[in-house]
Amino acid sequence: MKQIALVITVLSVGLVAVVAFTRSPEVREAALAPISVTATAPVEAVQSAEPTPPADSESGVDDASAATTPVYDEAQSLGCEDELKALGVTFEVLEPIVGEDGCGAERPLEVSSVGIELKPAVTTRCEVAKALAVWTKDVMIPSAKLHLNATPNAILTGDSYQCRARRGDEQVKVSEHAYANAVDISGIAFRDHDAVAIMDRPDSAEDARAFQAAIRGGACAYFTTVVGPGSNTAHSDHLHFDMLRRNNGYRICE
Repeated sequence: MKQIALVITVLSVGLVAVVAFTRSPEVREAALAPISVTATAPVEAVQSAEPTPPADSESGVDDASAATTPVYDEAQSLGCEDELKALGVTFEVLEPIVGEDGCGAERPLEVSSVGIELKPAVTTRCEVAKALAVWTKDVMIPSAKLHLNATPNAILTGDSYQCRARRGDEQVKVSEHAYANAVDISGIAFRDHDAVAIMDRPDSAEDARAFQAAIRGGACAYFTTVVGPGSNTAHSDHLHFDMLRRNNGYRICE
């Protein structure tokens, strides 16, 4: 009888363990949900009654869950500019941009340096400039030292403000560039190292691949959209960063 009782006990414990370590459908869904990264200055989430799937700002994925037009707040903007000055950002305030089909920006900035020179200077909103400056200081410069033992002296930029549709978007939705809410990075130049161009580097063992991966992944803590080589053909030669606000704080990091 003792042996029978022991067998029953062992079977019961095993059954409890199986149940405890079997993930429910809800847990499986949670495991597949997008990772939410909290930035130094988190972007305010747009609240909705029901959760919605994440939306991609630039790669053509359905964007119904996002509020694309940035809202101008004078006090917030001026406070942001004070933060730029504290970060050592070099910028000039431009006249409001009014473009066709809703393009434009209420208080755009021409930013020529974020502690490191921008080549060429970019036209963008203060929030984007701030994120770029903090990313440069906290991610890009340390990653260059770690992976390349090099000192960056210029960020090679692509598009900033541009009134256009998203590249690679068959639905022809407006790009965040049209609101001065995005910036593209095509490479990084150094004082003591060859420039690193942003490109697809499959199966590469070069230090440049590790550096590119580090600055791309690190950007996800500061920007709400990060796409680049491998995301789609439209972004095969640059990193796209933007500050699109989405429902429930969703971010895209591809």
